[in-house]
Amino acid sequence: MATADAAIVARVAARQKRRHFQPILLWLVPILGLLFIFNIFPIFASLFYSFFDYEMLQPLKWAGLGNYTYAFTKDPVFITALINSAYFAFVSVPVGMALSLFVAQLIHSRSHLKSFFRTAYFLPVITPMIAVTIVWRFILQPSQFGLLNALLRNFGIPAQPWLTSSSRVIPSLIGVSIWGGMGYNVVLFLAGLVGIPTEFYEAAKMDGANSWQQFWKVTWPLLSPTVLFVTVTNSIGNLQVFSIPFVMTSGGPENASRMVVMWIQQVGFQQFRMGYASALAYIFFLIILALTAVELRYLRTRWSY
Repeated sequence: MATADAAIVARVAARQKRRHFQPILLWLVPILGLLFIFNIFPIFASLFYSFFDYEMLQPLKWAGLGNYTYAFTKDPVFITALINSAYFAFVSVPVGMALSLFVAQLIHSRSHLKSFFRTAYFLPVITPMIAVTIVWRFILQPSQFGLLNALLRNFGIPAQPWLTSSSRVIPSLIGVSIWGGMGYNVVLFLAGLVGIPTEFYEAAKMDGANSWQQFWKVTWPLLSPTVLFVTVTNSIGNLQVFSIPFVMTSGGPENASRMVVMWIQQVGFQQFRMGYASALAYIFFLIILALTAVELRYLRTRWSY
């Protein structure tokens, strides 16, 4: 009798679980459907189109690996854009991280107004990048009416072609990028610094370590998980930079500031060569994937505290 009652209770409980479980599945269907349509499906569709000579409203023409070989053999703009993106990322990431860590250390060492400085440095991150870029374009105007050149003129320095010189345009864009992303990195480094136990610093002081030695022997090793995360995310973000050069220079002068994502956008949505644009996107994806794998391989720590 007890066994029969237990079986009945188990069936009722299972029926109630199914009754509660089905509405959850129904709620997930539209969300997963939108995720598939707008995120997953385009990934495989782009891979499919990358093997075709496909222009919008035109029939598909099989190209095989033709689009991929064309990118490296007959498209000098892509090679230039790839070099520009690498230059932009490999300079802005280490410089931006060093400045962010320095600022985070200064804020962390203060006993007052930590929240104020943390908020102040984070404001550029939450400000719309397009608006910020327009303001910086005015500041860096190459004529004498640009704000920065007007300030330099007070010191007897002539107007500088910040955005019209092939040698100065990318450093100028790097400065804007570092300014815009520093707050995000500062907050991450502050979180990492707060997580380091103070006992380690006290032990280092007892051993006679100065501030510089404490940084290299205590702070830097224990910040390695944060450094890894910031390095990977910043590398991916800076390689994919689009809005800053697009608004400030449109790739000029003479493709000196044209980045890979800008070239993909132009090929796909201005020239309507969707097949070739898809191939460029996958080439760039593989490059970023390889770089990320290298960073994870050499920056990931094998220990924790």
